[in-house]
Amino acid sequence: MPRTQPPSPPVAGPRSEGAPPRPVIDASWQRVSRDGVVPGQGTESERLDREVLEGRRRTSALREVLPELGRGLAGAAQSAGQVMIVADAEGRVLWRSGDRRTLRLANAISLAEGAAWEERATGTNAIGTALATGTAVQVHGGEHFVRVLHRWTCAAAPLHDPRDGQLLGVVDLSGPRSTFHPAALALVQSVTRLAESELRLRHLESVEVLRAVAAPILSRIGGPALAVDPQGWVAG
Repeated sequence: MPRTQPPSPPVAGPRSEGAPPRPVIDASWQRVSRDGVVPGQGTESERLDREVLEGRRRTSALREVLPELGRGLAGAAQSAGQVMIVADAEGRVLWRSGDRRTLRLANAISLAEGAAWEERATGTNAIGTALATGTAVQVHGGEHFVRVLHRWTCAAAPLHDPRDGQLLGVVDLSGPRSTFHPAALALVQSVTRLAESELRLRHLESVEVLRAVAAPILSRIGGPALAVDPQGWVAG
């Protein structure tokens, strides 16, 4: 019976010269090659203008959990010399915070508010690859497809709406490759789960409020009736 290889972990790390890429990275390289991304290109993208960016921020459910994300990651990013990135489901950076020097370095690679970090725009990177796969991933150094990113390390996890499972965006820690830490991915995943739990709690509270408001109205209706919230959850 042939031996099967264990699944490759999403955690990156220093690799020997010429070592084959992890399956998650190899699959990403194949995708971005098909999309026309080339290793020698830059990472510049047409940024959203301020009005459009602010509109996305206002309507994003991620805004509700920014304090939770900040409590879990902003301090860690600051002390590690990294930046925390919150991107929407299209890979557009909505918010970022962290080490001031690293923020300046991030500007040089267009890792800034309004910029696009989906794979087809910037190649293999934690934000774009987490969006493409729907799973948490860490991308380190030469695992990035575009060479200008070989000096960077990043770890990202997707964040879903617990009400309907919809992908809301991605939470990421990025920094110079010297700031790599194997626990970064676990930290991002943990904080992302806490944020999803916060969204779930807020939704359940809103359903209870709807139930309380709807109860006297429903009691006066002669026939069958239901109170349903915008996500289709029955409140009463």
